[in-house]
Amino acid sequence: MSDLPAVLVVDDDASTLGLLVAVLKHLGLKPRTAGNGHEALAIMASEEPAAVILDLLMPGMDGFEVLRQLSARAPHMLRRVIVVTAAIGHRVDECQELLQVWSLFRKPMDIDQLAASLIACLAATVNDGATAAQRSISCISADE
Repeated sequence: MSDLPAVLVVDDDASTLGLLVAVLKHLGLKPRTAGNGHEALAIMASEEPAAVILDLLMPGMDGFEVLRQLSARAPHMLRRVIVVTAAIGHRVDECQELLQVWSLFRKPMDIDQLAASLIACLAATVNDGATAAQRSISCISADE
C-alpha cells in the first residue's frame, strides 16, 4: 500500500474528511489527513504528497495561510492543490495564491468532478507537465 500516491486532505469537518478519504481509497490512492493548517504543513515538511485537497475555512491556521506558506516555502506544491471550500467573497478573490492552485470547488462539491480534477492533477504531476495553460482553474458549485 505504500507505493500508492499519497493525497493529503486538510479539513476540520470530520464528515468531509470521511467522505474524501472514502473517495481516495475508491480511486486507489493513499489518503493522509490533517484537521488544520498547522498539521498539514507539518505533514508536508516530512513527506511531499502527490496532491493536496485543502479547505480554506478552518480554526487555527486556515487554508489561506497554508497557501501563503506553500507559496513561500514550496511554490511547486501550489499546482498540486485542489481547494474545496464554502468560502466566498473578497477573501477568495484577493488570495493571489488561489490563482496558482490546480482547481477550486465550492462546497457542496460534485464528487465526480472533484475526482476527475484530482486524476488530472496527479497525471500532470507524474508527467511534470502542468503549465498555466493546461491547468483547470475553475470555480464549481453544486448548483451550476
